[in-house]
Amino acid sequence: MSRSSKTFSALALSLALFLPAAVHAESSFVDHRGKTITFAKPPERVVMIVRSAPIIYRAIDAKADNIAGMNKDSLVRYFTKGIYAEMLPEMAKINASAAQDGFVPNVEAILAQKPDAVIQWTHDEKIIEPLERVGLTVVGWQCCTEQDRLDYLTLTGYMTGRNDRAQAILKAQADTLKTLDGKVAKLDVAALPTVLHIDKVADQIQVIANGSQNLALSGVSNPAADNTGEWWRTIDFEQLLVWNPDIIIIPAYADDLNPKDFFDNPVLASLKAVKEKRVYKQPVFARTPDAPEIFLTSEWLAAIAHGADFAPDFKAQIAGIYELLYGAKLTDDQVKAILESDSNAAANKYAELFG
Repeated sequence: MSRSSKTFSALALSLALFLPAAVHAESSFVDHRGKTITFAKPPERVVMIVRSAPIIYRAIDAKADNIAGMNKDSLVRYFTKGIYAEMLPEMAKINASAAQDGFVPNVEAILAQKPDAVIQWTHDEKIIEPLERVGLTVVGWQCCTEQDRLDYLTLTGYMTGRNDRAQAILKAQADTLKTLDGKVAKLDVAALPTVLHIDKVADQIQVIANGSQNLALSGVSNPAADNTGEWWRTIDFEQLLVWNPDIIIIPAYADDLNPKDFFDNPVLASLKAVKEKRVYKQPVFARTPDAPEIFLTSEWLAAIAHGADFAPDFKAQIAGIYELLYGAKLTDDQVKAILESDSNAAANKYAELFG
C-alpha cells in the first residue's frame, strides 16, 4: 500500500472511531442568515431542500437514518445513477417531495414527514417564510462562495452532533490544498496556462465566466472572467479564437459533451487546446460543487496543467477520500469512472497522468 493510501485509510479509520459522545448535548449555532438555531439534541428527522445537502449530511453523520426528505432534483441528479447511487443505495429510498419547483417548498409534503429541521437556501425570504410560518425550524444556507461550502460542513457538524467528524474532514481538505498551494507558489506567474470551462457548443458557445472554483489554487487563469458576477457567458467562435485557451475543461454536469466532440469538430480545429488535444472532461467529483470531495478538483486541474507531481498517487487518494467521507471501498473500475477515464482517453497524456 502506498504512503498516500495509508494516510487516507488511517484518517478514515480515525474518523470511524469517533464516538458521538455529545450526541445528546444541546447545540446552538448561527446559520447563514445570522439567526441562532438551538437544538436540545441532534434532530432525528431533517428535510433538505438544498440539492447537495443530503450528500453533505450523509458524509458528516455517516448514516442516512436522520434524513427524512429531500428535493426531487437531489434524487434525480445524484441518487438514481452514478457513483452516489452505487455507494449509497439507501439514499434512493428517501422521500423526495420536499420541493415543488426548484427550491419552492412543498409545505404540506414536508409537514407530513414531521421534521425536526429543514435546510433551505437563504437567497429568497419567500422560500423560507412559509416554512417558519407553520412552526418549522429552518437552517439557512447561502450560496455559493468557497467559504459558504466550508460552512456547510461546519453547520452540518453542529446539527448532527458530529462536529469532530466535520472538522476532521475540513482538515483533510485544508491539508491537501496547503500542500498543493506550496507547489503552485513555485510556478512562474507570467507563464500560467489559460483554462476555459465550456459546457455548450452550438452556434453560440457557453462558457463559465465567473464560477466559484478558485482556479488560482491550480495555477491557471480564466480568460473569460470579468468580475460581473455572472456565472455563464455566451460567446461566438471569434471570441473563443481571441482567447484561444491553452486548456479546455468540460464541466462534469455537461452529460452530452466530451473531448471527442471538440477533436472531431472542424470549426474548432484551429484552437490551441484542440490541436494539442488538451480538452478534458471533469471527474465526477466535480458534478456538484458543494460535495465534500470537491477540493479534489483543484488537484486534478493542477495535474492537467502542470504534471503528475501536482496530484501524486491520485487514484489512491480518491479511494481514501471516498472511504473517509462515505465509508465506501471503491473498485478500480469505480475510480476510473469517477476520473472519466473513458471520456478522456483521447485527451493528451490523460492515461499517463491518471492511469
